[in-house]
This record gives sequence, structure tokens and C-alpha cells, in this order.
Amino acid sequence: MKSMQAPRTGGKTSEPRMPPRGKRPGLKRGRHNLPYWYANQVTRDPKGFPDTCIPLPPDASDEELAQLCHEHTARLRAHIAKVDAETAEPSLTKTRYDGTVKAACRIYQEHPLSKFHKVGHGTRKTYLVSIKLLEKTVGTRLIRNVTVLDVQHWYDEWRKGAVTIDDDGNKEIGPERIDRAHDGVSMFRTVIYFMAALRHADCKVLAFELKQVKFEKGGAREQELTYQHVSSFIQTAIALGQKGVMPYERALNMAIATAAQFELMVRQKDIIGAWEPTRADRRMPAGITALHHESETWTGFFTWEAIAGWRWRMKTSKSKYKAAADFDLTKYSLLMPLLEAVPAGPDRSGPIVKGEHGLPVRYRSFVKWFRQIAEVAGIPSDVQNMDARAGGATEAEEAGAALDQIQNALTHSKATTTVRYIRRRNKKIADVADLRQTFRASEKPGS
Repeated sequence: MKSMQAPRTGGKTSEPRMPPRGKRPGLKRGRHNLPYWYANQVTRDPKGFPDTCIPLPPDASDEELAQLCHEHTARLRAHIAKVDAETAEPSLTKTRYDGTVKAACRIYQEHPLSKFHKVGHGTRKTYLVSIKLLEKTVGTRLIRNVTVLDVQHWYDEWRKGAVTIDDDGNKEIGPERIDRAHDGVSMFRTVIYFMAALRHADCKVLAFELKQVKFEKGGAREQELTYQHVSSFIQTAIALGQKGVMPYERALNMAIATAAQFELMVRQKDIIGAWEPTRADRRMPAGITALHHESETWTGFFTWEAIAGWRWRMKTSKSKYKAAADFDLTKYSLLMPLLEAVPAGPDRSGPIVKGEHGLPVRYRSFVKWFRQIAEVAGIPSDVQNMDARAGGATEAEEAGAALDQIQNALTHSKATTTVRYIRRRNKKIADVADLRQTFRASEKPGS
């Protein structure tokens, strides 16, 4: 007679049966049977919930595990409800805020009320460099977990010199990148302040803490493009053009641009203008010239039509196009002969500084051509075209011009800004020492 056997109900009787999922929602065992709570075990779409996987105490009882799972699940449900409420109305950005640095950076770029859309094209490009740094290095960090100490550590890491490997396989570390680190922190502040303005609580807390901290910024440039440099540059450019080393028109245009920056003490952008992607909603300063080419637009003030009678009146970019500057070009001995050297006719129309195909010169081409001429002219490699403005200010100060006069010429609103443009401080220290010695000699008894 066959023995009676109990019917099998499924599962091995030697292993404990898992309780129904509703008792411990989100619970899942990992390696070595360790307990974890997973958001995607509760719902397929956690909608950006930051804590998608939470380790649970390995020695917790079933009741403790159930309580912890219900607590984490309640937080998840509250997060989903909040996201659903926020997305009930049309979103102003493509990116949904999930608490990370990367999402905050994307929202700052996408939101229509962000100042990212109001700065100039060149400034926006520098912003993007720092934003890329943030996203690449700390993009996955949760802002609610970021402290001021973290930001200080980021600054220290970003500040380190770039590591390169030479041909022999040796590691070389470049100079410190203080400006890179400072710009990175400044961009992070900007993003956090904007997100705080959108009333994200985690960003509000960090924004308040960051306001109490300062980070070192790179020192002001000490280089200058002197009168001797500019004179040599002009002579070299014209000689290269006459020899056919480069097109004569290009050589003359580069000479005009460099002389204009030095003589008029204006920024490079004021002389060569700027190319930007065409935007229908762009607002432009009064008196500016705009030229459209394909999908880009050039804007600038330094045009032949604007210097009729050899007088140029413009509102410089440094004064935010508010304070007008009036230049009598006949007073500038380096610049005037170069302008007169341009043949009358079609060449004296539109932008004064032209590049290829008769179009306004582009920034990258201008910088490349300047360095080509500067190397032949013997100008040090660390002296850049931007230093022409500082060179003009320094020459004016040494010629006896008062600080307020130089400030007006540079169209600065603050004298402290003007002081940063005046070089050769060592010479001034020596002059003070000489004056003190002269004074002492005059104070000796019997003198």
C-alpha cells in the first residue's frame, strides 16, 4: 500500500517564506542576503526621487524592516505627489529638477527668466565653460547634501594645474588655475541663487551659507602693450603685407585695430565688434551697426560711416553704452596715418577692421593674426592684444594725466577699476624712494 504524502504547495519548506509585498514595500535582498529598499520596487517611475536605493540594517527584525520600508515609501509617495502637482501646469523648462547639480545647471540655462539669456554672446560662452566644468565634475551631487566645505574642496581641485605627459612619459603639472576655480565657484553660486529664487528649499539653505564665504580670485594682469610694442607691431605688419607674407589688406587692418585700441584706450570688442547667432528678440544699443550674414549677425560701432570728419562719438561697451565718448582721430599719431592709408572708395565703407571675404573680422582670426605679427615684431608671448588698453592708460599716467582724466578716458565708473589698468608699479615705488631721499637731504641741518 502506498504511503500517503502531503500535497506540495510550492516552495521549499526549509526556506522562510517572504511576506506579502504590501507589508514591506520596496524590500529586496542583495548579495549575502542583505536588505535594501528600492524605489523602483514600489513604482516603475520614481520621477527623480533622489534616494533610489537605501541600505537597511542587516540585523533589523521583520517589524523594524517593515516600518523602515513604509517610511521610505511614504517619502517616495510624497515626492511623486509634489512632482505631479508641479507638472500639472505647463513646465517652463525641459529639465525636471531632481535635486542634482546637473539638473540645476540645465534649468538655469533653460528657464526664460534666467539672466543666462540676457548676457552677451561672449559672456554666455564663458558661462558655458564653467557650467561644463560643474556638470562634468560634480553634476551628480545632490544639492541637499552639499556643504560649504564641499564647495571649498571643489575650488581646491579645480585650482590644481593641468597634468600632461611629455614624450618621455614623464608627468608634468602646469601652473595653478586660480581663475578657472574662481569662475567655477562663481557659476555655482549663480545657479544656486537662481534655483533659490525658484523656491527650492535645498538651494535656499545652500545659497545662504555660500553668501558667508569668499574664494580667492586671480590677480590682475601685469602685462602691457607699450608704445614701443605698438610701433613695432605696425611697422612689422606693414612690412609683412608689402612682402606678400600675408595679404596687405589684412596687415593694414591688424595695424589699424591695434593702434586704435592703444590710442583710444578702448576694448577689443569696441574696435572689431562681435559675431553672434542671429536672434529676432535681441535688443541693440542706439547707434550700433548690424550686418547679417547667413545665420549670424555682426554688431559694432567702429565703422567708416561713424567717423565722418575724422570724429568718432560712441557709447563704449565698458560704460554699458550709457556714457558717450568723443574722439578726435586727428590727434592720434599712430592711428591717423593708417586710416588715411586705406584707399578711398568701397574700402571705406562698413566696418573699418575687416577679415576674410571683406566681412568684419572674427575674434579667433583676429587673435591668431595678432600673434603671428607679434612674434615677428618681438613682442613677448605673454603680452596679448587686450593689454593695449592697459598700455595706453599707463602711458597717460606717466605723461602726467590725472587719475580722474584717465578714468574718464577709459569710461570707468570707479577709480579703483582704473588703477588696475596702470602698470609699472615697481617704477612708482622707486620714484617714491627717490623723493624721500631728496626730502631727507633738504631737511639736514645747515642745508
